[in-house]
Amino acid sequence: MRQIVFLFIVGAFVSTLIGIALYYIMRARRASTNAWRILLGRLRQIDREKFAEVALDLLDERPDEQSHLEPDRIFEMIGGMNGLDALEENCDVLIDLATYVQRWYPDALQLSEELRLNAREIKWHIGRLRGASATGHLREQFPVYAQRAVATYYLMTRSLLVLYEGVKLPEFVELQQAL
Repeated sequence: MRQIVFLFIVGAFVSTLIGIALYYIMRARRASTNAWRILLGRLRQIDREKFAEVALDLLDERPDEQSHLEPDRIFEMIGGMNGLDALEENCDVLIDLATYVQRWYPDALQLSEELRLNAREIKWHIGRLRGASATGHLREQFPVYAQRAVATYYLMTRSLLVLYEGVKLPEFVELQQAL
């Protein structure tokens, strides 16, 4: 009789431990999904095609093409300082998205650090533009600094997409649509 009671108590204890473990596993999965949705929700909308066109205009150095954008056109395509403010906020989200991958793939640390450096560069360019705006020289400085900031951001997004595709995360398609 004692053996049956002992086995019953051990069985109840093990069942309770399994139940608690399952609860926390499910909770962690939901938290991970929620964290992903929160990260994507923080991305501000920008016109990806126009930003890509501005970036590629700077990055594509073929001398035979006459596709260099005019300064006013760059300002219009980016959306002025508002577009750059959105870009600046998105830089922080891109870093967080790279950090999100680090939970499962510690090798992503190098890319996270590169993205942090790129974000600092972008913030420096935008800071220069804010200074130029305060002194009334935004029109002259905008094409130089804004186009470099957009090109750096474009390369950041491409690097992040390569990372997500390389580690075969299921969130890749959703990220590709968001960026």
